[in-house]
Amino acid sequence: MPALNYVSHDSQNVSVTYSDMPAGADVVWVNQVSGAKTPSQSGALRNGGSGSAQIPISGVSSGQYYLQAQNSGQSIAQTVMFYIS
Repeated sequence: MPALNYVSHDSQNVSVTYSDMPAGADVVWVNQVSGAKTPSQSGALRNGGSGSAQIPISGVSSGQYYLQAQNSGQSIAQTVMFYIS
């Protein structure tokens, strides 16, 4: 089963680990309050498999978010909620 785990973040990136990702997976920012989804500028999960990645924060306003991994538009995994300031 695919997994996407939040590790930490700084002012520029969110660090994640992932496992069992299918090839072609994408990362989407989900605003916890509004539910608005913003595609990530990272293609880190597209090769699939397992590993770690830095997901750029650029283009995301402050707020409560989680990262969602999607395959063909369907949610397959997500991180815990975290706050971007």
